[in-house]
Amino acid sequence: MKNKKQKNKNFFNRSGFSLVEVMVSVSLFVVIIMSATEIFRMVINGQHIAISSQNVQESLKYFFEVTGKEIRMAVKNDGRCPGVYGEIFNKSVNSYGDTLSFQNYYGECVTYQLVLDPSNDSRRFQIIRDSNSGFVSPQKVTMSNLKFVLNSTGQPMVTIRVQARASDENRFQSNLEIQTSITSRYYK
Repeated sequence: MKNKKQKNKNFFNRSGFSLVEVMVSVSLFVVIIMSATEIFRMVINGQHIAISSQNVQESLKYFFEVTGKEIRMAVKNDGRCPGVYGEIFNKSVNSYGDTLSFQNYYGECVTYQLVLDPSNDSRRFQIIRDSNSGFVSPQKVTMSNLKFVLNSTGQPMVTIRVQARASDENRFQSNLEIQTSITSRYYK
């Protein structure tokens, strides 16, 4: 019986963790978990920003491909299109930026401009060919500050400058400003 009491006494007298040690270990655990969570959140946010930036870049790349091809093939205005007769490009201004008008290779009157898309209140790039119009930029990209700079000395050249940003999520916006110059194949 004495041996059994001795065992029970040793069982209850074991050395354990003190309250201070438990609190320190729990605090360290919480700090490590919070740090890991914050790092994970930063990585996810960085990925969202990168995807947003990539979408805007792809949209602008398509925008410049479409406009570049048509601007290169522009011809002198033969009187069918608004603007100065005998000139290749005509620039004007609307409430959202510059507007570029010209006659394309097929004889159609073409106008490039920014307009407000009523479906989502974003500014989108619109192409009007004769009386048909359509958007070139997607709804998820808002474009602003569209500028056309014309250089008509020598070979006609159009410099396009535009700002764009992703319009779907305010937290992960990627603002880009891109400029390119396109020369017409038509020589004066």
